[in-house]
Amino acid sequence: MQSAAVQGEAVQAEAVPSVTAQDPATVQDAAQPQRPREKSAWWRAVLGEYPTGVTAITSTDAEGNPVGMVVGTFTAVSEDPPLVGFLPVAGSRTFAEISENGTFCANVLGYEHEELCRRFASRAEDRFESTRWERSELGNPRLTDAIAWFEGRITGTTPAGDHLFVMAEVTGLGVGDGSAGLPLLFLKGGYGSFTVPSLNFDVPGFSGQLRAAESVRDVVQQIADETGTECLLSTMADDSVLVITAANLLPSRPRYGIVGMNFPFAAPLTPVLAAWSAKDRLKLWEENSRHLLGKVDRPLLVRLLDTVREHGYGVTAGESSDDFDAIANDPAASWGELTGAWSAVKKNVEAILDAWTPAGLSAAGESALPVMSLQFPVFDAEGLAQFELVISGFDLHPDAEAFRSLVARGKAAAATITELTGGTVPEDYPV
Repeated sequence: MQSAAVQGEAVQAEAVPSVTAQDPATVQDAAQPQRPREKSAWWRAVLGEYPTGVTAITSTDAEGNPVGMVVGTFTAVSEDPPLVGFLPVAGSRTFAEISENGTFCANVLGYEHEELCRRFASRAEDRFESTRWERSELGNPRLTDAIAWFEGRITGTTPAGDHLFVMAEVTGLGVGDGSAGLPLLFLKGGYGSFTVPSLNFDVPGFSGQLRAAESVRDVVQQIADETGTECLLSTMADDSVLVITAANLLPSRPRYGIVGMNFPFAAPLTPVLAAWSAKDRLKLWEENSRHLLGKVDRPLLVRLLDTVREHGYGVTAGESSDDFDAIANDPAASWGELTGAWSAVKKNVEAILDAWTPAGLSAAGESALPVMSLQFPVFDAEGLAQFELVISGFDLHPDAEAFRSLVARGKAAAATITELTGGTVPEDYPV
C-alpha cells in the first residue's frame, strides 16, 4: 500500500504484507540476494496485492490554514478507550504541522473522492476549495460526505522504521451523507472500490414475476377487502426489495401510490425473503446489512430467521417502522437517513423476538409493542420465497383471537398465490 502526503513527499510503502501461499520458484527467487532498488520494487509489488482503504488526515497549521495528507494506514487501535492511529512517513513536513497542532480529523474517503485524493497527493492548491468541507469541533477541516470521520487528539508518536506510528484519542466520530459511494480502495497501484455480493439479475425471470403478480392482483385485493387492511406484494429486484402490487393503501401513503417503492435487501428487514432462500441470497441479505450498519449481529439474525421459520411469517413492530416507511418512500432521502432508520428497526428486533408467541406479542394491551405489519412467504416451484405478502393497517394491539385469525388469513392467501403462480409450499412450512 502507498501513502502520498500533500506537501510533496515521495510516495512510500506503508502496510505490512500478508503471507500467502506462493509458487516455490517465486519464493526461491525472492530469497536470493537483491540490490536495494530491487528489494524496494519487490516490496512494493508484494504490497500492491494487499488492498487498503484511503483516508485524508486533515488539520490546520500555525496560521490556521488547512493542511492534510492522504494515508492508507489509518486504523482503529482500541475501543475502550477509543483510540485510532496512522503511519506518516518519517520527516513528513505535513505531519510536522499536524503534530504541532496536536489534533486532526481522519476522513475516510469514498469512491467519488478519487479526484480529491489525487489533488491532495499532487499538492493542488484547490484541494480544500469545496463546499464539501466544514470545520470540526476542534477546528479541523472535515468532509461532509466522508464515508466516516474520526477526530483525534494526538497522545503519542513512536518511530517505526521509515515511518512514525501516531496514536490519538478519539474526541468525536460520525458518518457522512452517503453520497460518496462505497469506500475508496488502493490496490496494485491504482484506485477503485468494491461491490457487495450480488445476485445475477435475471431480467426474463423478473418479467415473469411481474406477470405472475399481475395475475394474482385480485387475490391481493380480496384479502385486503376481507380483512380491512392494506396488502402489498413485494419481490427481489437485483439487491433491492421492490413493491409490485398494492391494495387499499393506507392514508399515510404517498398520493401517487407505493408500487415501485424499493429499498435495500438488508437484515434485519424482510426476513421472510431471507428465511426461505438460497445461500447466495442469504449472504447478500447479511452483507448489505454490514454496509448499512457497519457490522452484522449474526446470533441475532440466526435467532430471527429461526423464529420466522418456526412461525411461518414475519412481524414488524414499534414506532420505528413508521419512520422507516417515510424514509423509504422519500426518493430524496440520504443514505445517512436510511442507515438511521435501519438502526432504529434493528433495536426493536430483540424485543419482538422476546415477546413473539403464536397468539401475538405476549405483553398485553397498550404495554405491548404496536404491531405494524405481518409478512408471509409466497413460494416458487423450488420452495423458495419469490414474493412477500405484507399485511398492515390493522389494530396496532390486536387481541390473541384477532391476531391468530389474521395470521391464518395471511397464510391462506399466500398459499393461494403460491398455487396460482406455480409454486410449491415446502413440506416443513408451518401451516
